[in-house]
Amino acid sequence: MKGREVLAAADAVFDAERALRRAAETVDELSDVAASSLRVLHDAASDAFYAHQEERRDFHLESAGEHLGRLRNRSGVMNELGDDLTRHLTAASGAIERAGDELGRGNDVDDRDVEIRALRTQIDVLAEVVALARPVADQITRHAQHAAESATATDALMLLDSRVHDVSQEVTRADQSVSMMRSVIESAQSRARTSAALAGSLSYAAAHAPACTSGGRDTTSQPWSSSGPPQQTHQPDKPGHSGITI
Repeated sequence: MKGREVLAAADAVFDAERALRRAAETVDELSDVAASSLRVLHDAASDAFYAHQEERRDFHLESAGEHLGRLRNRSGVMNELGDDLTRHLTAASGAIERAGDELGRGNDVDDRDVEIRALRTQIDVLAEVVALARPVADQITRHAQHAAESATATDALMLLDSRVHDVSQEVTRADQSVSMMRSVIESAQSRARTSAALAGSLSYAAAHAPACTSGGRDTTSQPWSSSGPPQQTHQPDKPGHSGITI
């Protein structure tokens, strides 16, 4: 396999790892919004219950309506974050596909074949894990949209109860989908880190492939310096923060 193909595959793996890191950050934000929505939902349910009593009925109806408005806003935020999550997963999927294409271009055997085969295996599994994440992201967005549609204030007590119940179902399902997504993303990140470590080793070897001699002694059998290959070969997207965690 040519060094150019190895380097291109490594860059694609690093892009996938970076996209999955951003996806994980988005899942954290989704989790915070979902938890906040559940707290507001509890307050809305309490007001809907007390609104059935004569005492301070108008107050509780108004308060329940305000809580539903907050839930509608939070559901909108979850919908936007769900779209962001889908975009990051799409970027990761595209990068993984590029990496696989580059690794599949060459079939010639060399000393790096064991690592290349290992990287191919990791990428194949990573592609499957990311594929599992896509429908979960769609679920989060769908539940958030339904919650926003249901969270409409009303003065009719029976309708208020129904809407609080409907919002409760959708927000709870969205929260469950976020928890599921966290597990999938954590698995994907673990695979991505392993793939990035292999890609870093391969790209370093490819970059130092030309033979060099010192004092008549062939040093090509030692592709790395005494300190070993670097942990990563790409530039991190944030100052002071490594793009690869190993």
